[in-house]
Amino acid sequence: MNRRMFMKASMAFSAVSGMTGLSTLFAQSAWAEDGIADGAAVRFDFDVLKKKAAALAKQPWGGAPGALPETLATLTPQAYNEIQYDAGHSLWNNIPDRQLDVQFFHVGMGFKRRIRMFSVDADSREAREIHFRPELFNYNNAKVDTQQLVGKNDLGFAGFRAFKKPELARRDIVSFLGASYFRAVDDTYQYGLSARGVAVNTFSNGGEEFPDFTAFWFETPKADDTTFVAYALLDGASITGAYKFTIHCEANRVVMEVENHLYARKEIRQLGIAPMTSMFSCGTNERRMCNTYHPQIHDSDRLAMWSGSGEWIARPLNNPQK
Repeated sequence: MNRRMFMKASMAFSAVSGMTGLSTLFAQSAWAEDGIADGAAVRFDFDVLKKKAAALAKQPWGGAPGALPETLATLTPQAYNEIQYDAGHSLWNNIPDRQLDVQFFHVGMGFKRRIRMFSVDADSREAREIHFRPELFNYNNAKVDTQQLVGKNDLGFAGFRAFKKPELARRDIVSFLGASYFRAVDDTYQYGLSARGVAVNTFSNGGEEFPDFTAFWFETPKADDTTFVAYALLDGASITGAYKFTIHCEANRVVMEVENHLYARKEIRQLGIAPMTSMFSCGTNERRMCNTYHPQIHDSDRLAMWSGSGEWIARPLNNPQK
């Protein structure tokens, strides 16, 4: 494992009634004069998000993401990687001498879920939405027909990544991209395992579900802060959730405190509340799957856990026949 992560998880399956509607929480207005948040100011805090997630669990799931404009849906991985966020429009670019910043990923290729992004004033608790516009990105050699994107401010984003000084806009240290996946770097800027917001029916006969983070809210930090707070709404066929990520961007590691409240839409056979994901085909302890000259094929070869009692536990990974 290439980073240490401390995750504090709590769960609440009780439904909460009474909340403002989507039109109130996701209100829009003209572009803001400062910063990139252009939505109307709406009251936001974690309790609002928990109530929204609870109410959403009582409604039918909205289903798989809709179709993207053809110029984005047909992107190759190489073309998608050519699309870069313009650092001049980063979330906290208007904070002088800041320690932290956030940029967004473009939708396209396999990243079809349109995620909504909001900026939250930490003092007033007012949130404003950040709407997509092509001017936020540099398309370089991606050959994207930007005319297909004009006026599509509901296109949203695919995810976000965070940066810390002195590597602002050059090397990211935290990434949230795809379904509910997120990960962070170690002191060599090497990304480690991917975590997920939740795991649903990982090995059941009915097939695994992959709920999505569908919206994020970012508390604006002070210039000298090295910790920032992001909130997320999770939505899936069987479950919804409200998440609070307190992300400490320390000198040589990233530590995340995660509080999550989950609400089931229907019965869930297998639920994982703090899943980690890595790739493993075969290792030195089991050669059945290694039908090559390679001694081992994997991203990780063992699971190491640091228990609450201070005990280190290690287990080799295995690729069973069943």
